[in-house]
Amino acid sequence: MNKKTEAQAAFFKVLADPTRLELIKLLCRQPESGALCVNALAFRLGITQSAVSQHLRVLKSMGLVKGERRGSRVHYFIDP
Repeated sequence: MNKKTEAQAAFFKVLADPTRLELIKLLCRQPESGALCVNALAFRLGITQSAVSQHLRVLKSMGLVKGERRGSRVHYFIDP
């Protein structure tokens, strides 16, 4: 298998998780100025803040989301 195929498989593996897919869908509906913090994401998805943080870490590692510090919180949005 070549490296491009392996990278594509890893990408789809990340999106295969239902919670991560919901996070992506939720963030896609937000304009960049309306990015959401971990607390807001956890509330909207009905899961813990720590679970959201772990999923965001995976999504960030694939270059799908970015975080931006706004005041004391980090707000997340899709990384185009």
